[in-house]
Amino acid sequence: MILRIILFLFSFSLSKDFYVSYGWELFEYSQSARTAALGRAVSAYDIGSNSMVNPVFGVNPKKKVAFTHQNRFAGIVSNDLITFNLGEKKTSFNLIYENIGDIPDTRNVLLDWGYDGQYGTYDIGEGNGILDEGERLSKEKISFFNQRKIGIYGAFSKSIKSQPFGFGIKMISSSLNESLSLGIGIDVGTVKQLKNISYAFILRNFPTSGIIWENGTIEGTLPSITLGVNKPIYAKRIESLKIHLLFSTEINLSNRHLGSQIRFRNLSIDNSFGLESIFKENFFCRFGRNNVNNFTGGLGFDFNYMTIDYAFLNSAFKSSLGRHHIISFNLSYDWIMMQFYKI
Repeated sequence: MILRIILFLFSFSLSKDFYVSYGWELFEYSQSARTAALGRAVSAYDIGSNSMVNPVFGVNPKKKVAFTHQNRFAGIVSNDLITFNLGEKKTSFNLIYENIGDIPDTRNVLLDWGYDGQYGTYDIGEGNGILDEGERLSKEKISFFNQRKIGIYGAFSKSIKSQPFGFGIKMISSSLNESLSLGIGIDVGTVKQLKNISYAFILRNFPTSGIIWENGTIEGTLPSITLGVNKPIYAKRIESLKIHLLFSTEINLSNRHLGSQIRFRNLSIDNSFGLESIFKENFFCRFGRNNVNNFTGGLGFDFNYMTIDYAFLNSAFKSSLGRHHIISFNLSYDWIMMQFYKI
């Protein structure tokens, strides 16, 4: 591993680079169940979420640790997220591990023997790399490999003229069969409250994020802007009921989605919204729609020292592909330490 990292650094000066639309999605869909259930429209709503949504959320004074697990695409993709909120230190730390197993490698399964179906006769079609009449694929030559990703996201906050700003540093390592990559990026975010409405501004991948592969290729990602609004509503007749209306819009300089809601050349704009109803501060009902047009929903239960959240993301294309469930456990450090003392 150390040798491969040294080779990375050596190849940096010899590398070729280009801009891509993808590469950092791990930090987007690796989210708590509460965030997912609200369509990830929580950029202005500090709900104790991980700081990947908005790096300024690391200022939460409560010390907590959260565990989130999700399976995507019928269990093909397994994703785990651990979030540490360090409380008064105004620091948050997130660790992500993702595995995609048993990916078939079909690059060498073609028996490229030409129209006569026999090797070494050098007839028409032999060795041309195309499945011609008389040729076939060999199942015995199919091999399998895994893709693994590790993501680290650390955030800290600092007040500038009494306005809190969050700074997030993210690193990603990808292993695809025998290929390895490393990447680093920076996010900046803040939340401003005017009257009873919160407004968020987040600048991601500033000034640009880069991923370098061991063959020397550098994939750069252009910055994007996220704007968010959180409007709390208090029911006068039902004092125990509180509602939050959430809205976020993402402006990307690279056209990331074929189904982008607003698209002009390489500029895309995608909106998301969410609604959370809180009853007696310990029961939560959530609905939303995320930026890829998946309708979302979920429930939450707060048991003082522990919070359990569940989210369901529906497919945008009327199929089972993309539907998945997310569950999160949010535990306070005080409760964890109490359990250790009892042992």
